[in-house]
This record gives sequence, C-alpha cells and structure tokens, in this order.
Amino acid sequence: MKKLLLTILLFTLHLAIFSSPAKEDLNTGKFIVEIGTTAVIEKAEVGEYAYDMLTSGFSNLPLVSKDTNGVYSPLVASFDTQDSKTWNYEITPGLTWSDGVEVTAEDILFTLIYEDQNGSANFIDQIDSKGKVTESKYIGYTLSEDKKTLSLVLRDANIRELSNMTSFRIVPSHLYSDGDITIADKRVTCGPFVFSSFDGLSGTIEFVQNKFYPVKPNVEKIVVHLFGSEDTMYMALNNGDLDFTFIYNSGVGENYLDVLKENNNLEILSANGQGIPLVLCFNNSSEKLSDINIRKAISYALDYEVIRKYVGGSGASIANRGVVPASTFGYIETQKLEQNLSLAATHLHNSGYEKVGAYYQKDGEVLSLTLSYRLDKTAQVAGAELIKTQLETFGIKVNLDGLDSASYNAKTSNKFSNNNISFEMALFGFTSAGVEMGSGIATIYVDKFHNVQGGCQVSDEAFQKLLKELKSAKTIEEYYLSAAKIQEYYETNTPLIALYHDNNNYVAIGEYEGYAIDSLFGINNVNTYINLKRK
Repeated sequence: MKKLLLTILLFTLHLAIFSSPAKEDLNTGKFIVEIGTTAVIEKAEVGEYAYDMLTSGFSNLPLVSKDTNGVYSPLVASFDTQDSKTWNYEITPGLTWSDGVEVTAEDILFTLIYEDQNGSANFIDQIDSKGKVTESKYIGYTLSEDKKTLSLVLRDANIRELSNMTSFRIVPSHLYSDGDITIADKRVTCGPFVFSSFDGLSGTIEFVQNKFYPVKPNVEKIVVHLFGSEDTMYMALNNGDLDFTFIYNSGVGENYLDVLKENNNLEILSANGQGIPLVLCFNNSSEKLSDINIRKAISYALDYEVIRKYVGGSGASIANRGVVPASTFGYIETQKLEQNLSLAATHLHNSGYEKVGAYYQKDGEVLSLTLSYRLDKTAQVAGAELIKTQLETFGIKVNLDGLDSASYNAKTSNKFSNNNISFEMALFGFTSAGVEMGSGIATIYVDKFHNVQGGCQVSDEAFQKLLKELKSAKTIEEYYLSAAKIQEYYETNTPLIALYHDNNNYVAIGEYEGYAIDSLFGINNVNTYINLKRK
C-alpha cells in the first residue's frame, strides 16, 4: 500500500513544491547544487544538531573523514600516533576560517575545553546529579610553539581513536573565547562553503564558497531545501528539482528506491552499510526486561525475514546475534537470527509464564511491554507495527509509544533524559559513527554509564569487565580478541537485537559525475563538492 501511494504521489501529482533557482543560475553559468533534507533545522547555526550533521559535509567540517572502505583522511587536520595513546593532529596547511583568520591547533584545544564547560569529559572528570563520575578522556596535551600541532594523550590507548574524530568539529577560538558568542560567530566555519542565508518560511538555506578555503570546489553554491516529509522530498527529486537528498546515517528507503530507480535521469549509488538501520533495544535495568528469558523469548518470537523484506527491502540482510554488521572493525561471525516459536515459549516458561488465552501470564498478570519509537522515522513506524503484530500473535502484548524526536530522546538517551532513561523497549537507528564510537562494537548504546547514549542500560559486572578490556587494547590483535568477546556477550545475553543490516543506497541526478560516498554523510561530503562536474 505504501509503495502504491508513493507511486501515485510521484507520477500523478503535479503540484510545484518550489521554484527551481538551479535552472536560472545554471543559465548564468554558475554551478549550483540543490539538496533536499527532512532534517528539522530551526536556527541554522553551529550547535544545532541537525544543522551540524548537514553542514559536516561541506562547511562545519570534522577533523577527519572515513570512506566506505574504512580509510581515514585528513579534513581539518592530519594525524599520526606511535602507541595509540598519544595522538598528534597537525592543521591542514592553508586552512582558514571563513572570516579570514587562520585555523590553528589552538582551536582544537579550545573546543575540547569549551565542551568540558558544557558537560563533556575531555580534560576534567564530570559528576552528574546522581553522583556518577565520568573520567576525563585525556590526561595531557602539548601544543607546538607554532600552534600548528596538538598532541593529545589519552587516559587509555585507543587504536580506533580516529573513529571519534569523524564527528568532532571545532569552533573558532578567536570568536568564542570572550564568552560573547553571537549568531554570526556560530556561522563562521572552515570548510569549502560558508553560510549565506536562511529563509525559514520557504525552508531554504544557502551556502556560498568560502573564498579562503585552500581548494576551490567545482560547485559554486549549495541550496538546501527543508521538507516536512520524505514523500514530498522524493517527489521533488523525481521531478528534477533536486540533485540529491540527505538524511544523516541513512540512504534512500526501499519503498522510495523502487520508484526512483525507474527514472532514467537518476543514478543509484550504493555502499556497504556500516550503521544499523533498525535496532530493538531492551532496557536491561527495567523490571521485566532485566529478565534474560523475556529478552530471549522476544528474540525468537520475531520473524526477521518479514521485517527484512518489508522494512529493509531487497538490499537488506538478516543480522546476527552479535549485532554489528560485517563491515565493523573487529567483527566476528555469530549465530544468525531466526524465528523459533518453540524456543521462545520455553524461555517464557523458564521465567514462570504460561499462556492463558491469547497472552502469556504470570501470577494472573499478562506479559505486556511498551515499545517506543520515533514517528518521523519511516522504518521505525513500520517496524513497530510489525513487531507488535508478531509479538501479540505469539502471546506478548505490546503497547505502541510513538514519539516526536525530542520526547523520544528524553526517554532513550542518558544525555537528554538526565540519566533517567525510562523506556522498556525502543527502536533505534545506530549511526556508523555510533557503532564505531568510544570502544566500538556499538558499546555506547549498551553501556549504562555512557554519558550520551546508554539506551540498553547494561551495568552487569561481566559486561563492564569486557568493556574495560576492550578499552585497554593496545594492539589490533588485542582489540580483535576483546571485540569478539563483546559480540559473544551480545549473542549470549541479548541486551539488544539488530533487526536487519542493509546497504546504503543513494539517489542523485545522473547528469553529473564525481560523486563520492562518506561512511557517515553519504554523498553529502567535501569530495563530492570539490570534484562534481557535468558528464
């Protein structure tokens, strides 16, 4: 039904979404790229999460980038290390802020200190309202005399530290250091493009070339169009009003892809998915889901082939009990997920539940769980309905809790809930950066004590011991051994379930060549804008 409605929408609706300035500008000889996004952007300034994710591709650059083969490249700074504990970052030659001031390694240092003032634990330990201590990440630093290189000393060696730098963006210390930070200050960046204008009524943000950037991009201007729904955004792409689209940590959904690939003017670009599009997380500290048998029962009650087919689509594959995809650094083979209703029933029986009528009960009480998810995420909406249907068919009652993004974050994230995560079950989308962040293997989403994520609320001694071992790995061999143990823990204890793995598919206008794919930001990245040209 979804596909049918979308097909009708794309091919029979002829309402103009917006005028197409690209055609007019191209007639004057300028190379303009038009991007569509469903990101909710209200301020268009650095510090607004959705804006930061969008502009990481061309304006507010992270320190380094990572391609889909796992190769890191310098953006703001080059990097090296001898022991995985001391990391040296040297500012890219010629890099300048968009106001003409030279970027220095002091900007990196200032940003880390500035983040500490806002709750991060870079150089100082943080203590939350409940007395929980988060130790500082770094125990020292050295700034070179010429201020071009910063050496950061980690508390614990981390051979994967660069994965954290793919989402670390710096601020201009010369504008932020006085504490009087204006909106104009928040729009000074060091990428190849700089903010030009924001029209909230029409939903457009324009960026022009940063004349100080050391490399001149082929693209001369970027116009971002904000959409309230994916339907209207992909209709605009199909009609030729956009060059491509951007949704952070996501390609084009299968339902839309089926329609868009019929358009000969569009090109499909694919890359191995390094994130996990749909994950069922259990709150392991909650009353019912602290019971491993209930978690195991759910894992065997679900029909993963149906979820893969109708939510993930043709490019998706059934995941393993080790959770992370095969492209993950440190991946091992674990048991593939499969439905087994007999095993599901056995696990509930082991916890004292018996089926009475339609549902399993214990002491006269029906086993009922609440599933939280985001209403603005198509895969989560579809996934929630399927999970409810499948679990209730098996005998577990499910109450759906559809939320807007702010309400969802306040239930599912340590940071946004003030360490008061309150869901029972929740659907997540794990970004590729999130899977690799910290110690990797998606542990930031599992560890109860992570200062930002921590959704699964796992605090048991066995997991914390394995996590400490993973963090302390000093060689690739040590890391692989520890990563294997984490995945085996997931397999044995089921703190969460990856509902499927998928490739990321992107759709772009076919008249250009030079598209590059970044592991975090898709085709919305520096290399695309520098190299894109007409065929």
